[in-house]
Amino acid sequence: MRRLLLILFLLAAAWSAGAQDNFIFDMPDDFAALDTVVHPKKYKSIHMIGVSYTVNWSGVTSSPKIGQERIWTFRNYGINYTYYHAMWDHLFNFGVSVGAKHGYEGFTSPYDGYGGTYETLEFPLLSQFKIDFSRFRLLLNLGPYYGYRLSTDKEGGFDQYDQRHDYGIIAGVGLAVVFKPLELHIEGNYKYALASIYHANKYSDIYWLFTYPQNIMFSASLHVHLW
Repeated sequence: MRRLLLILFLLAAAWSAGAQDNFIFDMPDDFAALDTVVHPKKYKSIHMIGVSYTVNWSGVTSSPKIGQERIWTFRNYGINYTYYHAMWDHLFNFGVSVGAKHGYEGFTSPYDGYGGTYETLEFPLLSQFKIDFSRFRLLLNLGPYYGYRLSTDKEGGFDQYDQRHDYGIIAGVGLAVVFKPLELHIEGNYKYALASIYHANKYSDIYWLFTYPQNIMFSASLHVHLW
């Protein structure tokens, strides 16, 4: 009788231990479920499209000097797309702006064959660093551009010594006023070309000429948030 009771007791203990093991393994792993929770983003990306108007104070740096002087141009218009995003969802200070601009630039010179006003088409690609406060943004721009000279008011037009392709760097600062879904940007930018207006041997085959456009640009642009 005692042996039978001992066997029954051992069987009951084994069944109880197995039931506990199954209960433990069948419990939901709440900690593993935490890895699948989708947390909401801290910052929302901003997509904007805008139109701009620019007043341009243009000139050149030249070696050797050709008596160059700056000129003002006022018919400068553009369109651009801007995207603001947060790096690692923590640093919401970065953006990129790409656009197209039609306008005029140039310089004057007392020497024949130099100077003139150029009609240009330009495509900037700028990195835009920003600091937000209240309804304002401080802006810092830096990036390359490519341009093409469409026409010139120089007598006879372009000749074999003129370069119509243009490229260089744009840098500047600005202030944005935000009244969603619109933003007004006021900016001042400096554009320096890395391509000379003229081929180096325009002046002489011995004494080369290097003439690089530079522009100080004051612009106002109105942007609308897309989503």
